[in-house]
Amino acid sequence: MRERRHSGHAWHDPPVRLLVAGFVALAVAASASAHTTGTHTGLVGTVSGTEPVIPGLLVQLIGAHERISVRNFTQKRVVIFNRAGNIIERLPPGTGRAWADPRIRYTGPPPTKEDLLKTWRIEGKAGGTPFTIRGFLGYRPPPGAGAESGGLPVWAIVLAAAGGALFLAAALALPLLRREDEDEREKTATG
Repeated sequence: MRERRHSGHAWHDPPVRLLVAGFVALAVAASASAHTTGTHTGLVGTVSGTEPVIPGLLVQLIGAHERISVRNFTQKRVVIFNRAGNIIERLPPGTGRAWADPRIRYTGPPPTKEDLLKTWRIEGKAGGTPFTIRGFLGYRPPPGAGAESGGLPVWAIVLAAAGGALFLAAALALPLLRREDEDEREKTATG
């Protein structure tokens, strides 16, 4: 039989450490689900693509509608124009940039229902060949925004997380209590 060493501190037992880690993970997950991202909550930005397709040109939105990122993996020099047709970005091969562009932003009133808010386009040239980056911005109510979104309220998520943590604590504590009870019986039987 293996002898168990006990330091006298519950924190040193692996099951207790696991329980504490589980509690922390549940608490962090519950609090993270309760946070919103301010006025950007629910906005969904999408880059549809380039017309014509430019293989090696990677375009992404950062923060739904805050900034646009263009990476040039082509062998051509890429330039991006503003609405007036002036060059605002020059991207040599193998480089990339991100910038706030008013064409992708939404400045209207906060949406109240799921909707397409705007479509946008950004003109550019790759090695002298014109192209257009196209995209759109929509709104979808975030989870927990109300009954019409079908999401759960934050308090229900936190309550479920707390209930799950208590269940986990009981499931981990029961074998420990049984083991301590068996150890105590062994001591009285051999002592």
